[in-house]
Amino acid sequence: MQEKEKQLVEEAKKDPKAFAGLYDMFFDQIYRYVRRRVNDEKVVEDIVSQTFFDALNHIKDFEWRGFPFSSWLYKIAHNNVLKWYRVQGRLKTVDIDQGRGVVDVQSDSVASVVRDEKQKMVLDVLDKLSFEEREILRLKFFEEVSNVEIAEIMGLSAN
Repeated sequence: MQEKEKQLVEEAKKDPKAFAGLYDMFFDQIYRYVRRRVNDEKVVEDIVSQTFFDALNHIKDFEWRGFPFSSWLYKIAHNNVLKWYRVQGRLKTVDIDQGRGVVDVQSDSVASVVRDEKQKMVLDVLDKLSFEEREILRLKFFEEVSNVEIAEIMGLSAN
């Protein structure tokens, strides 16, 4: 199965028509995944469609990192479900003429997947550092604490 999967991914990178094989292989899994999280059948169909659309548009960015292709699809689907719930929480109704030309700049769920993968890689590297080194980096880059504050927190000089 994994060899066939790899072959289909590589073919889809060269020819978008080959993506149909990946769609057929993973549609049921992704559909079930989204269906368990969203109760509205129409919304499920929209999210699943968006997931495969995003995957097709970014298939050339996919890299094998020891995880199956389906993991990438699940991640895209997960992000699309979260996005849908966020939108539902702040949904506003406007006249259609007011909505013309509005662009969703946060619609790139694949970029979110890539960002999440990179963050995981950074966290893996952090685990190899000493506790003190990890804390300094976490405070600086994740909590955005200034060097002076880090020095105070850690009992070190600001340098």
